[in-house]
Amino acid sequence: MDGDIYKKILGILLIVPIVRFLFFANIKVGELKKSNPYLSLLIGAAIGFLSGLIGIGGGIILSPVLLLLKWTDMKQTAAISALFIFVNSLSGLAGQLTRGINFSPDMYAYVGVAFVGGICGAYYGSLKFQNNILKYMLAVVLMVAAYKLLFTKA
Repeated sequence: MDGDIYKKILGILLIVPIVRFLFFANIKVGELKKSNPYLSLLIGAAIGFLSGLIGIGGGIILSPVLLLLKWTDMKQTAAISALFIFVNSLSGLAGQLTRGINFSPDMYAYVGVAFVGGICGAYYGSLKFQNNILKYMLAVVLMVAAYKLLFTKA
């Protein structure tokens, strides 16, 4: 499948959780469902493959999947996706370093700022913000990702 078509399809698919979070935000999640380990591995492999294929972070895909399958609540999703994104970011940096890419001094500052931002986001997301705030923040992040996939060449 052509990469541009694939990105458009994924961008459209990201609109589903955006609509859910913005227009059906008051749906009460009853009891959380227990995840199936085999399905979890399959979904994880698919997310890893898709994110590597299209060049976006897997957390963008993982968060709505966890919520839509009712495996986690908003706070758990925030904590899981923060760790997931951190590990993926480290892997990406390691991959770039193995290709002989050197960091400029500015890049070290960017990594430091991103790390501090990630720690602050994980803290506020898991301990301070209410679920509704997290829902709207996730919807905005998904909108940015959908916009990037649908309307840019990056």
